[in-house]
Amino acid sequence: MDLIGSGFLTIFSFVFLISIVVVIHELGHYWAGRVCGVHAEAFSMGFGPTLFSWRDSRGTVWRVAALPLGGYVKFLGDAGAASEPDAGKLDQLRAQMGEAADRCYHFKPIWQRAFITAAGPIANFILAIFIFASLVLTLGNRELQPVVGAVVPESAAAAAGIEVGDRFVSIDGRDVNTFNDIMRMVISGGSSELDVVIERDGSQVPLQIIAQRNTVEDEFGGSRRLPQLGVQAYSDPIIGGVVQDSPAHSAGFESGDRIIAVDGVAVRSFQQFSNRIDGPAERVEVEILRDGETRIIRTDVGPPSEEPGTTSPAFTRLGLVSTGLMVDYRRFNPIEAVGYGVQQTGAVVSTTVDYVGNIVTGRASPELLNGPLGIATAAGQVAQRSIDGHDNAFNAARSLLINLINLAGVLSVGLGLVNLLPIPILDGGHLVYYAYEAVARRPLSMKAQALGFRVGLVFVLGMMLVATWNDLNYLLGQIF
Repeated sequence: MDLIGSGFLTIFSFVFLISIVVVIHELGHYWAGRVCGVHAEAFSMGFGPTLFSWRDSRGTVWRVAALPLGGYVKFLGDAGAASEPDAGKLDQLRAQMGEAADRCYHFKPIWQRAFITAAGPIANFILAIFIFASLVLTLGNRELQPVVGAVVPESAAAAAGIEVGDRFVSIDGRDVNTFNDIMRMVISGGSSELDVVIERDGSQVPLQIIAQRNTVEDEFGGSRRLPQLGVQAYSDPIIGGVVQDSPAHSAGFESGDRIIAVDGVAVRSFQQFSNRIDGPAERVEVEILRDGETRIIRTDVGPPSEEPGTTSPAFTRLGLVSTGLMVDYRRFNPIEAVGYGVQQTGAVVSTTVDYVGNIVTGRASPELLNGPLGIATAAGQVAQRSIDGHDNAFNAARSLLINLINLAGVLSVGLGLVNLLPIPILDGGHLVYYAYEAVARRPLSMKAQALGFRVGLVFVLGMMLVATWNDLNYLLGQIF
């Protein structure tokens, strides 16, 4: 895809994601306000100049703005996001509003104000559950089994004694159900020691592993430093296909052959076989099992790929394709789908909280924090992966929509969590104010609120600077 097309796809994907998660967040505030009898003066979808607007029967002005990057809801009596009025300001406001004060946000009981404030993040969590549940209900779910197919030499996994065929059972007391769970838990764990339980030959083996921080390059030319164990997912050492006119085809390999050994060294997975032939040798001896009989096939090995790591050496150097990774496929009924949605949302929450906690304690680097640029980049990359390799526009568009909706679910959880941080300019900060008011039986003073706003603003700007720095480093790494 050319640069213009790629840029347009990135912008479209970013706007699509942000519009969904932010508008749903604000709708959460709006609907909670309606339940509590608070009048919403305006609801804006987007920012900037108004493209068109209308007023509903309740007097709320709904507007669609030129910059579709979120939105906001304005309740009666709102003066800004910086603070809540103190007792004196509330008395003045009530006198000015008269009977309309009954529909003003600031004069509602504490529990209602807290409910309206918390409703935005709650809406984000509900959206995530709905997205994850809907996807598995309509498409089913494919998950890689947490079985080791290869161990990278001199990696953390190799040092800990992990072997091909080991199945991960738990990490730090949390069950591992899929191979993606391993990556998620390792990244959130940072440089801390992980208590890992694996299953080997029917017995459970406890291990302690500290992940190594490695620079990982992606197919878009960028790189990130990530904690890694050094394990690959498992695929049976069975040939699924042979490329015509390849070295393997000339040597006589056939689909269904089970690979037993390479140059006399036994292999237990297709990844292990593939890694064994990715060396300087130009000819290898492969022992296979075909129709119940073992055979020896000697074959030439082609030159290494010019882009190492992007394709299996078994394919690029021999022309062999595996039967595929070990995948569990499952269909869900509606109740199971909702349970899965809750489980996935909880997993994202747990990973995020663990990662942030490890940043605070110094066990993880903040370099994985992303801002708007990072979100836009991720959206564009997901979109690019979605449309690559499809032979028609319908399949490409279907894949694009599914993957963007799934990413919206993850992003929605992140937005909900960020807004619950106890920082005054965020929803979580307002909830802290309400907690104080409930205990002290009076609002926090305007001076204290203003101070809290300034501290919160500095904290948020600091996080944005770190996230933007990370985003720019990644983007510059793609260029230089």
